[in-house]
Amino acid sequence: MTTHVARKLLLGIAGGILSIYVLGSSAQAEDLKHGGVLRIASIQSDLDAFDPLTGYSIDSWEILRATTRQLVTYPGSPAGLKEDTTLVPDLAKSWDISDDGKVYTFHLKDDVFFSGSIERKIVASDFVYGVKRFCDPNKQVAAINYFNLVISGFVDYCKEFAKVPTGDLAATKAFTDTHEIAGVSAPDEHTLVIKSDTKNYDFLNILSMNFVSPVAPEIASKYFPDSLESRKNLPSSGPYYVDTYEQGQKLVLKKAKNFKAESDQARRAYADEIDIDFTANSEDSVVQKIIAGEADLSLYLDIPPIPTIQRFLLQKSPDIHVTNSGSANFITFNQRPEVKSDGAEVLRKLKVRQALTYAVNREHLAQTQAGSIGAVPLTQIITSTILGYEKFDPYPTESYRGDPAKAKELLAEAGYPNGIAFDAIYRGNAQFEAIAVTLKEDLEAAGITLNLIPIPPTQWYAFIQDPKSRWDVSLGGTFSPDWQGPSTRMLLGGWLNSDAAPCGIGNVHAICYSNPELNKLAAQAYPSDDPGPIWTKADKLVSADLPWIPLFEKRKVVVTSDRLANWVWSSLAVNADITNIALKQ
Repeated sequence: MTTHVARKLLLGIAGGILSIYVLGSSAQAEDLKHGGVLRIASIQSDLDAFDPLTGYSIDSWEILRATTRQLVTYPGSPAGLKEDTTLVPDLAKSWDISDDGKVYTFHLKDDVFFSGSIERKIVASDFVYGVKRFCDPNKQVAAINYFNLVISGFVDYCKEFAKVPTGDLAATKAFTDTHEIAGVSAPDEHTLVIKSDTKNYDFLNILSMNFVSPVAPEIASKYFPDSLESRKNLPSSGPYYVDTYEQGQKLVLKKAKNFKAESDQARRAYADEIDIDFTANSEDSVVQKIIAGEADLSLYLDIPPIPTIQRFLLQKSPDIHVTNSGSANFITFNQRPEVKSDGAEVLRKLKVRQALTYAVNREHLAQTQAGSIGAVPLTQIITSTILGYEKFDPYPTESYRGDPAKAKELLAEAGYPNGIAFDAIYRGNAQFEAIAVTLKEDLEAAGITLNLIPIPPTQWYAFIQDPKSRWDVSLGGTFSPDWQGPSTRMLLGGWLNSDAAPCGIGNVHAICYSNPELNKLAAQAYPSDDPGPIWTKADKLVSADLPWIPLFEKRKVVVTSDRLANWVWSSLAVNADITNIALKQ
């Protein structure tokens, strides 16, 4: 039996304010049935990553939720992303913490298995190997900044691994076989020990990410990370394994025969099969498949088209799902030290960055996201669902609409009375094009010209990581919390902390920012029993310095087919929890 819970929202759509109801469907777990095929239509022609080492988008994490398990995880929530904040045991059945908070000893379950290309029990050494892969010079873990600070000996291990030549799998295997990380060990098959040089309040949260998944060395060592052959053959530690993978066509995941539901407190694995279709390739075609019942969910659809949202809302459909997400969009800068373009040099001046933030009309940008149902203006680094958030606007303008006159004044003071121009890259899809065009038009009024350069979405991360790529500003910067609540380390202690994050390659947005005062505050926050006020202070410091320009905080809006019997959010994926969604039978 399905019940419906309605909540009234005031939202602005296409310039108007409508009072309507958003319906969310839920059902008691005992009423839900196992079986059926969950069908997902992707806008992109392939996954941007499908390896726990490299996957670092909400869409790749949505799929990795089905094929990976971690030591601890979040169980999902039908209420909202912010409500999915309670960690539960996953592959670990229990753990001990040393009195000083620096040593964690995990005791693994003994009835958990790999599936797919191999069928065997998962053991503690599979976690050790998974962490050893983080520094592979062929493809580095996407969020290495976390582990630089929280695992003893990790930085030294990575420095040695960096000396191994790329393109040589034998050399990579030889290194991992003969070198150890001081802070990671497996005394026996069921015991994993992880040590840190410092106490970290968010240590278990960090271990909940997909990166910290067990990996079978006898298979992974045969392939380059996230290569086509690796995608086809890397064994699954989750409830689903890869049955079929045809690049640019489809990915079929089937429930593992040796998956034991009683050993997984987080994933009920209702569907027998999950099919991902990569042939739709546009927002309209994906939405039409969902409306027609040919697909149940979308992938890489950041927000549905405004007419689609209007249609579902006005029909009071139970198949539209909305939650606060803590995600955000922002403008980033190409500040690699070796970049000497006129635009990059100009952006090293604070007054120019201040002019840029005054020139942005955040209210216009929110309208490109369907109004307040999809986004609200953002003027700081920390977002509303994250520890340390205290609303802050260092450069206020009336109704967040910008101040072109103030922007021109600042440009003149900085030495550019006739304006400036930047090469501006953006992800080449409909949503980011709308953001780019809106920014271009609004910034023109302040004497700032954007030369727009679209980048194919599947090439986005490779482009911004490549030091030879030409760009001054990126209009495609996005952030989603790695977990809800105490995830502030990702922003202020990770990407922007030069003690933790590499400059350029290895940093997800290639950010090169250094602020010693921020680093000091972060170092105080990590071991603190009350880090919130420290992060608040850090946010005010950095938001005023503008290492990037905050644009808007996003709400997550998802439309689905009417075949779903329930709905569950995953805070890790900032999206649907595909392992906990059941189908009507």
